[in-house]
Amino acid sequence: MSFTFLTPDAVGEAVAARSPMERLARAAGARFELQDGWNVAVSFGDAELERTRLADTVAFADRSNLLKLELQAEPAVLARVIEAASGGRALEPGSAVRARGAWWCPVTPARALVLGDPEAAAELRAAVADAADAAGAAATITVTDLTCGLAALTLAGPGTRELLARFCAIDVRPAATPVGGFRPGSVARTPGYVLREGERRLLVLVGWALGQYLWSVVADAAGHLAGGPVGADALREAADA
Repeated sequence: MSFTFLTPDAVGEAVAARSPMERLARAAGARFELQDGWNVAVSFGDAELERTRLADTVAFADRSNLLKLELQAEPAVLARVIEAASGGRALEPGSAVRARGAWWCPVTPARALVLGDPEAAAELRAAVADAADAAGAAATITVTDLTCGLAALTLAGPGTRELLARFCAIDVRPAATPVGGFRPGSVARTPGYVLREGERRLLVLVGWALGQYLWSVVADAAGHLAGGPVGADALREAADA
């Protein structure tokens, strides 16, 4: 099984894949670098302000360059494929697991999303393809690359829950959505997903065509909380701290 014709990182360094939020990020002062085949907003001109937003108020960052694979199969087949591809992990309803540089997220018993770090994309695609092939000819499994089908934003900082509450009714209090909690639902009045990546960090996904809309909604809400956008460099620094 091959995903080459669908993968933005397969086109080479001459052509960069671009997020649907790039235009608004550029208007907000973003500086871009080519990373893993994508034009990535790495900073917004004031590193100290970005650190302050992450530490003291709230920040958001474009993560649309994440690998996003959708797996569909009969529940028993899907469970075997995920176990093989993830290195032995099993999924429970509502709870994603972190393995091999990715979040493995159950949507329904017959459907799952794999949300992978861009630098691990090739390895993850190969692992999923190998696991699907190993399931056998009698097993029907569909693997769809949704990398350019879903836009993604990370919300991070002390005000993360309050920021989400301004445009989404999904309950992300720790008792309802612990770290690893994965919730499909309405996001800014459109179908989407919310993944709790950390105590103060959420990943929000919507359809690609609604990426600019999501950025606008989040930027407006964040502005009322003394927050704003941050680049990939600040987000990575905060995660490593």
